[in-house]
Amino acid sequence: MPSSSRRKGGACRCCDNDDTKTFVSTLVGQLMSLQLCSSDEEYISVAEAIASSSSSSLSLDEAPPSKEDLEEIVLTLVDYFEGDVKEHDAKNMIHTVVMDVWGDDFAENLGWIDNDTADSDEHDDNEGNESDDDDDDGDFVGEGECQLCERAVKLTRHHLIPKTTWSRIKKRLWNAASAIETYHSLDDEISHEKKEFTRNKLEKMLGMTDISDIPKAITHDSVRSYLFKVCLLCRQCHSAVHRIHTETELATEYNTIDKLFGDEELLKFGKWASKQRP
Repeated sequence: MPSSSRRKGGACRCCDNDDTKTFVSTLVGQLMSLQLCSSDEEYISVAEAIASSSSSSLSLDEAPPSKEDLEEIVLTLVDYFEGDVKEHDAKNMIHTVVMDVWGDDFAENLGWIDNDTADSDEHDDNEGNESDDDDDDGDFVGEGECQLCERAVKLTRHHLIPKTTWSRIKKRLWNAASAIETYHSLDDEISHEKKEFTRNKLEKMLGMTDISDIPKAITHDSVRSYLFKVCLLCRQCHSAVHRIHTETELATEYNTIDKLFGDEELLKFGKWASKQRP
């Protein structure tokens, strides 16, 4: 195990400032999501020791660590867990920690996550805004049958995950990538308790009560496909959707067609709208 530098009284020298405290606490959360330790005390001890493992011991009073310091921490993480954590997973974990402590720009400059991911995601968002002209506001996309009221009318495109929540949802998915992979690798019968524990953890990380529809592997393409899910609604029904539920509720609780159309208040509105003239 990497040695942690502790003072009398148990305080770790690497945790003397806010940035490093945040680094350690976020790393603890990442380790917990993978169930890599046997107790809260061990999680904290390991996180502090790993944070102290670089040559600079993450002394952040003057500046953030160098890329070399963070790469040293990644290798320590891999070595400590002896095969349970691969280098790619370790980089994802430390990348997430770095994002929380020093921001997206600093983390992006490390070049650890798919180099085109952040730029492509931003491009996709902008591209969507340019081509759709904010479809969530109800621009017409053609004629057909509204999926809620079933009238033959002009249709608008409703993003099941509203665009205003995309950056937040993307960050949550990338932060939970390792835990999502672990969850889908567990056998329901053999590892039922561990899978249930991981599911509960994911629901908290993602802010959702049902994770059955999230991608099984977090990649640029899978996240993009997840965010771009739509249904076709008439303007009247589309307005009702956004009047009845907040953007966050739509993104976390009503993010599939089945969930959205299973809402009693929306179903009631759809039945009423079906009897109205287009």
